[in-house]
Amino acid sequence: MAIDFKSNINLGGNQIQNVLLHPTATAPSSPAEGQVYFNTTSANKKLYVYDGAAWIDVTGDIRSITAGGGIAVSDGSGGDATVSLSHLGLESLTAISGESAIDSIFFYDVSSASAAYLTCDTASGIAIDGTSLKLASIPNASLTNSTITVTGGAGLTATAGATALGGSTTIDVGEGTGIDVTANAVALKNHAALTDDTLTMWDDTNGQLIDSPISDDGTSVTVGSSRNLVIAGNLTVQGSTTTVDSNTVNIGDAMLSLNADIAVDGTPSEDAGIEVQRGAGANKKLYWDESLDSWRVEGELIIDTVPTVSGTTTQTKILVEKSHATDTTIQQTTVANIGTALGLGLYSVVLDPGRTNVSKTGNVYTVAHGLGTKLVMVEVIDATTHETVMVEVTRPSTTTVKIHFAQTVSNADYFCMVSAVGNLDTAGDLTP
Repeated sequence: MAIDFKSNINLGGNQIQNVLLHPTATAPSSPAEGQVYFNTTSANKKLYVYDGAAWIDVTGDIRSITAGGGIAVSDGSGGDATVSLSHLGLESLTAISGESAIDSIFFYDVSSASAAYLTCDTASGIAIDGTSLKLASIPNASLTNSTITVTGGAGLTATAGATALGGSTTIDVGEGTGIDVTANAVALKNHAALTDDTLTMWDDTNGQLIDSPISDDGTSVTVGSSRNLVIAGNLTVQGSTTTVDSNTVNIGDAMLSLNADIAVDGTPSEDAGIEVQRGAGANKKLYWDESLDSWRVEGELIIDTVPTVSGTTTQTKILVEKSHATDTTIQQTTVANIGTALGLGLYSVVLDPGRTNVSKTGNVYTVAHGLGTKLVMVEVIDATTHETVMVEVTRPSTTTVKIHFAQTVSNADYFCMVSAVGNLDTAGDLTP
């Protein structure tokens, strides 16, 4: 049961035991100054007092504040406590002469158990720039290592001994092979004699680079030397024109291939061969003429030596002129064809069955003449005296004749000569 008191209760110094301070989840409305309540929400659980303007959280873990060295505490009993520094002894620090004229750092000096000022010595390279402590220009003398030693490497020679910082030392370049060293420059030996756009080569005798005979001006590569040019590997020329300005050309290959770029299955369309420049005279050619399907010689053809054929037979061939629609060509024919055209026999035949065109049965010799006609004249002569002998002659075919002897004769004792008479005049108006 709640009792509503309308006036203050004075307990006269007696205790209120087991008091419960107004537990509520919300602050009381229209509070009076000094009124208290305990906030029961799970997220709060704090004691509040109204100061006449706002509810103040009076719940805390700090129960007392004790002043330490250099710290003073006031008004800490029941209300707000005031904590103040007592300058950590700065108030007893004696003035340093000229401290207002230079930047200094205040610090505690353990050795003297007192505070002091730390000043920067710019002569040692330490300076304060505004609020930054930094390195300034450090004098070489302030460094532990105030000298350096330079040792010359391959091709270089350095001044002996140590050199002080801020001093100087000299490094000389040695003149190696192919190098010239002057007072102010290192240059290739013989560089002044080297030509623009020219490949260089090494001159081992004089230890320097020199011009090679090969130059390249960006348009043409020229090998300008009277010395021989030897290419150990293959030479491939991919341009469309190859010009050889030379009086003597030696080629080791036994077969030259012309028109080699035509496809192996392509249709032949180009003539190929050799053309001879003759100055003021007309050029001459020896070439394959695709239109004639033959080798062609522009100009006269002379054969200095024609070999003699031994053991001539009826199969011996000769070359004759052949008529062509546009030109004259050469074709092969047999001696028999020539004999027919001239009305002549093949040749005188020895009556000996050992020959390929002679056979013998009893006293009758058969001679193959190959003239293709029975209109032939046959004469038999003695092989020793060359006198004509009388024999019987028959013409069994257009290619053979038979010689009949009345008595036994020896082989090779007689010659048989066969000649074609010519066209047969059956109309009686043949003009020779």
